[in-house]
Amino acid sequence: MAGDEGTSELLLRRAYRLFNERRIDALLALMTEDVEWPNVAGGTVLHGREAIRPYWEGQFAAADPRVDPTEFRQVGDDLVAVVDQRVLDRQGRLLAADVVYHRYTFTLGRVSRMVVFTSPEEAFARG
Repeated sequence: MAGDEGTSELLLRRAYRLFNERRIDALLALMTEDVEWPNVAGGTVLHGREAIRPYWEGQFAAADPRVDPTEFRQVGDDLVAVVDQRVLDRQGRLLAADVVYHRYTFTLGRVSRMVVFTSPEEAFARG
């Protein structure tokens, strides 16, 4: 995706907005069929859009996560989003508030992989 940073950033800004609006179908349409997506709590990687749908449905039923990107940085062919993440329980109580780093890989203009990092050093490492 080298040279397409602006296009990729626009796609990700839209993706974060759709996530916060809980628009799963529109969000999944921004991904490749065989997308790799982290299940951070489960310590696994989900494969494919249809594996992600029930993961998000369960997440949204149990909690109220909100993710807001504050910066984007190109790292090789990937794009890293610096994200303010807040998770509330269903009663509106704060469960977690962190800065996390989402590193995205793109294939033909769609997200094909996302990895979550908690440290900028790991997120911005080349390789």
